[in-house]
Amino acid sequence: MAGVAARARDHAAVAPLRVSDDGGSLRISPEGPLTNETVGAMRRALEAALPARLTAPVTLDLSRVDALDAAGVSVAVFLFRLASAAGVGFTLEGADRDRKLLVDLALRGQEPQSPPAPIGVVRGIGVASIDIWRGLVDLARFIGEITLVLAAIARAPRLLRVHDTILAMARHGSDAILVVGLLGFLIGAIIAFQTFDPMARYGASLQVADVVAVSVVRELGPLITAIILAGRSGSAFAAEIGTMKVTQELDALRTFGIDPVRFLVIPRLIAATVVTPMLAVYASILGVAGGFVILGAEGFTLTQYLDQVRSALTVGGFLQGLAKAAVFAILVSAIGCLAGLRTGQGPGAVGLSTTRAVVAGIVAIIVADSLLGAFFYALDI
Repeated sequence: MAGVAARARDHAAVAPLRVSDDGGSLRISPEGPLTNETVGAMRRALEAALPARLTAPVTLDLSRVDALDAAGVSVAVFLFRLASAAGVGFTLEGADRDRKLLVDLALRGQEPQSPPAPIGVVRGIGVASIDIWRGLVDLARFIGEITLVLAAIARAPRLLRVHDTILAMARHGSDAILVVGLLGFLIGAIIAFQTFDPMARYGASLQVADVVAVSVVRELGPLITAIILAGRSGSAFAAEIGTMKVTQELDALRTFGIDPVRFLVIPRLIAATVVTPMLAVYASILGVAGGFVILGAEGFTLTQYLDQVRSALTVGGFLQGLAKAAVFAILVSAIGCLAGLRTGQGPGAVGLSTTRAVVAGIVAIIVADSLLGAFFYALDI
């Protein structure tokens, strides 16, 4: 300790600093202002005065500090990190309430983090499986909560925020018409283009219209619309609600007795469920039109094409596409809103929630499409 005090006296000209042995504790007492103008000199004096390895607890005494700003607090952070790395304690003394709060805020999250242990393949599969199971349980609970809120709205329709629902329908419905229509048209044209030559070899060129109509109306139209919904609306739901979670707006709503599910989730859910089947029908119509572009170029008339499409499609197949689109919309909107409500803290929390919403939404669409396909097949629809 005597050597420490001697080094501190040698650097007194650099910055006013006292380092002393206080009953087995290393007491560091800076003097004067501890601000942006003096913090550099104070850090150099500390580095010169402190031993290479700390063996005693560190006490920072701010009683002789005239002024302290955010830059000056870095001295406390520097000493705290040194003490933590050496495994000794750190204590702050001589600070009033405001200065103590400033230092406490700066020291949050400064504890040294040990590197994560390597995860083996088996353990990684287990962790991923547990995360997926917890996500499914949370989604089931969330859908149950949504169901209860919808039941309450059915008993008292005034609880529904009609204006917000209409705005959500405009944002996530009419604003997506261009991209949904473009993709639907191109998918129909691609299917017709890829199947025309193989079908023509067997003299069934006109049956390409059957393939385009059935595949687009029953499967690809709702699927494409739902994937676009996951990319546009699911991510938007997660980002909007997640930002409100980070900025504590959700806590403010709960403080005023407002249920975030009724206030934020239900308008988005209803809007997505209403507009998605409409967009799926729109995508299917343009997909069928895209198929005619290819067949029309091969010499078939519009009347021939429409007659073939009409004979291939059934009411059950059309309703199957609508049902799929509605289910996809419920899943995507619920997953997006749930991801927003589960957003954590930190600068990357909203981005992480948005990514999870899109990935989980697309996976849910594919899984639901498989299950619904098997279900309708069992019903012979």
